[in-house]
Amino acid sequence: MNRSPLQVDRGRLFGYSMYDFANSAFATTILAVLFNQYFARVVAGGATGVPIAGRMVPGATVWSWLVSLSMALVVLTGPLLGALADRSSGRLRFLIAFWLPGCILTALLATVGEGEWVRGGLLFGLAYFAFSASSIFYNALLPEVGPREALGRISGIAWGVGYVGGALLLVLNLLMLQSPQKLGFPEGTFGVQECFVSVAIWWFVFSLPTLWIFRYEALRPRRIVEPLGSLFRASLAEVRGTARSLARQRNLLRFFFAYLVYNDGVQTVVAMASIFGAEELGMEPASLILFFLLIQGTAFLGSLVLGPLADRWSHKGVLLLCVVAWAVLTTWGFAVGIFGNALGEYWVLGGTSGLFLGGIQTCSRSLLAKWIPEGRESEMFGFFSIMTRLAAVFGPLVYGGLVLATGSLRWAILSVAVFFVVGGALLATVREDEIPAEQASLARG
Repeated sequence: MNRSPLQVDRGRLFGYSMYDFANSAFATTILAVLFNQYFARVVAGGATGVPIAGRMVPGATVWSWLVSLSMALVVLTGPLLGALADRSSGRLRFLIAFWLPGCILTALLATVGEGEWVRGGLLFGLAYFAFSASSIFYNALLPEVGPREALGRISGIAWGVGYVGGALLLVLNLLMLQSPQKLGFPEGTFGVQECFVSVAIWWFVFSLPTLWIFRYEALRPRRIVEPLGSLFRASLAEVRGTARSLARQRNLLRFFFAYLVYNDGVQTVVAMASIFGAEELGMEPASLILFFLLIQGTAFLGSLVLGPLADRWSHKGVLLLCVVAWAVLTTWGFAVGIFGNALGEYWVLGGTSGLFLGGIQTCSRSLLAKWIPEGRESEMFGFFSIMTRLAAVFGPLVYGGLVLATGSLRWAILSVAVFFVVGGALLATVREDEIPAEQASLARG
């Protein structure tokens, strides 16, 4: 289809955005708001913890290490999955192969009760792996929606729609917990575990428009028809070749390492913020939902404003602004209460950080897309997923270790600010003017 330089296929934009709308339910209710603090406080024993290797380990540490282990799986498999999808022209097929099990595993989280931290951890780890792996192939559909000059705007719209989806489900969860009669059910019908089932249903139903609109992608003939074993070996060789090619693109490597470090901070804050609010400030589940609704709302605005701004100004410049802002905000998080009202300050922190959260996620994805040659989207986003998930390995690992060592969630939060300072310093060395030459080099292999 021939398009003018900034023309976007509206049908594909709708389909692309709807998957963000759908899977953001997992990112909010499971990762950020309800399941994480339920697991840390109820399933894994809260501050008392559970016995591991002869020592009582706090629930917050168990949760953070569980996130790390789950993401290690994605780090090990992401590039190979991407190469397999590109070589077989199977991005949508691979998306479905992880999306459907992810929905089922998420529903099973509702069966996890107090003390079942091993079974609950296994179910969560597999669900998180499926969620993360499906995102590789979803992200790889981005260039199908419009030209490279509009990718910041497209990515921003999709992220914004995703924040709306996550926020709407949080509203539904709030009604389920506090006012089920407004949904036609008697009081006490729903507990927090039923909210986990709502995530699975939401993720499943609202992904269907994406699968329908991009069905043409699954019907394309394979680029290369070969037996599965040969396909696997050839894809592995492509991964090695891409790794060697990436090693020659020093500017892109600087971006990857910068992203690894500053996203370490983002992933850790998202995974631990509600646990901090619950244990340090005494926030109840309903208050945590409202808190994250505020974050979702400001993140939605950030995506819609900062994505187009990056197209007009500079993807790197907007991204750097967001990283610096998060360094300041996480430092304040360590000292929350310094102005005399810890809970009020935490609400201000949530609203402000959400604005820049939208910018970080939008601009990171659209900046990488400017490097990617046509036909290698899944493979490159597989490497991008390595950095995303490697961040989710080290950040929570450090955070959980500091909670275990110091017994303080605050000192663990302060460590997160360091990730933003170092990541911002690395990002400052990236040169956008070198991207076209490196993209051509990557296309040659």
